[in-house]
Amino acid sequence: MPRLLLNLCLIFALLGGVLAGGSVSAQMPFGPPLTPPKSLLSPPKTALIQLNSQILFSVHTSGDQHTSGDQSAQDRADLANLRLADALRDVSGGRNTALTAMVGVQNGQTVLLLGPKLLLTVTDADTDATGKPAGALAEAWAAGINRALAQAARERRPAFLRWALAWAGGYLLLGVAVNTGLQVFVRRTGYRPGWPVQALLWLLVFRQIINLLPQTRPFYLLLVTGTLRPLALILAIGLPTAVLVRLWGVVLRRLFPPLPEDLSPQDRTERTYQRRVTLARVAEVTGATLLWTVGGIVLVSGTGLNISALLASAGLIGVALSIVTQDSLKDFVAGIYILADDRFGVGDTVQIGAYEGRVEKLNLRATQIRDMSGRLITISNRSIVDVANLTARWAQVDFRIGVSYYADLMEAQKLLQETACALADEWPERVLAPPELLGVDSFTDLSVILRLTLRTPPGDQWAVGRELRVRVKTAFDAANIAILNNLYPPPQIPAHLPPPADA
Repeated sequence: MPRLLLNLCLIFALLGGVLAGGSVSAQMPFGPPLTPPKSLLSPPKTALIQLNSQILFSVHTSGDQHTSGDQSAQDRADLANLRLADALRDVSGGRNTALTAMVGVQNGQTVLLLGPKLLLTVTDADTDATGKPAGALAEAWAAGINRALAQAARERRPAFLRWALAWAGGYLLLGVAVNTGLQVFVRRTGYRPGWPVQALLWLLVFRQIINLLPQTRPFYLLLVTGTLRPLALILAIGLPTAVLVRLWGVVLRRLFPPLPEDLSPQDRTERTYQRRVTLARVAEVTGATLLWTVGGIVLVSGTGLNISALLASAGLIGVALSIVTQDSLKDFVAGIYILADDRFGVGDTVQIGAYEGRVEKLNLRATQIRDMSGRLITISNRSIVDVANLTARWAQVDFRIGVSYYADLMEAQKLLQETACALADEWPERVLAPPELLGVDSFTDLSVILRLTLRTPPGDQWAVGRELRVRVKTAFDAANIAILNNLYPPPQIPAHLPPPADA
């Protein structure tokens, strides 16, 4: 459990760093580098405001601008980005280092001013999308722009390059240290956290390094808003999903081990192991499928496609597939019920319909048994209705023998009891309880049937029964007790045939 907690902490730390854009910049002498906002996966009605190759915030539009008369979000962003680029050149060239963004009001609307010039108007779409009043939203935007302008001025100083390279080296060393710690952890515990954790680690290091320098930030923007955005989406969604899938498997193996320590000795069998492994595998595959499905939906939504229409189409496709593959679906459902009800498992000897044999393979689709002739029989799970499990928990030898009507029944029963008890004493690992003599069970035309039962471990009833028959035959022969075969009586000689020559 401590290893699981350690791995959980590591995974969530990396996930938090990548998804939240976490950094140690709160302690940096030159202020924190800005991180991409939650609008990384914004719908098409948004556009990004950028300064110094950094994403500051997003602007929005509502409805169809062609019918409502609203200016599109992209047009607003393009105009604001051009004005910010001019301001950045002025600040970097030292021509107007005191240039700042302020909040103002024009024509009854809250606006954002860059010096004396209008930069951006805060619209109702912006306030509806963010849930903030126009004044508070404009103040937040102005503060972000002023921080970015001040940071741009600092990044032009010679000392900034040395500081950035030092932090880049620190990130690399941190990545190497954490990766080395993972390798040591694997060697000492034998537990592998998997490649997604290491990939997330280096993705976080790479993200932090390229966001340090203004010269490398354009590549970061390519990943966020440019042509490499599909690749960034796949990495940002695929890697955390892979980590969650692996974490789900780890949790299942920890919570549901194949053979728990609290199992009784009679339950610690191969059948129990196979059943628990199969159930864990089904739960792992089901959880992984759900996680990857959710990850795929998030990925598709990040591309700007209409998820509602896509899900509706997927629903229709699912209905069509369910009709085509209804037999396979019935097999899967029946397989889940077989595992949940514990009807039988791998290693059991079962009788299913006209087939009897040992179960060699059991999955959610079909069951395979091998009969006494060596034939491998595959039975679809949906066709399994009534099952006779011959090796569930314990088995029993139902021994019956026919003796002559002229035999001493008391002596025959006593001899049968003594023979069975002697076998139980010699084979204590194969006979679980003292033999139970049931006495005279029935009468037939030829014999009197005596009956006795012996309880054995699963699968041992046949070997014990064979040995008991040999010993009973030997004991009855020594005591001159005639054994009559009730199932196959001796053939009768037809009356019209002549008697044998020796007669």
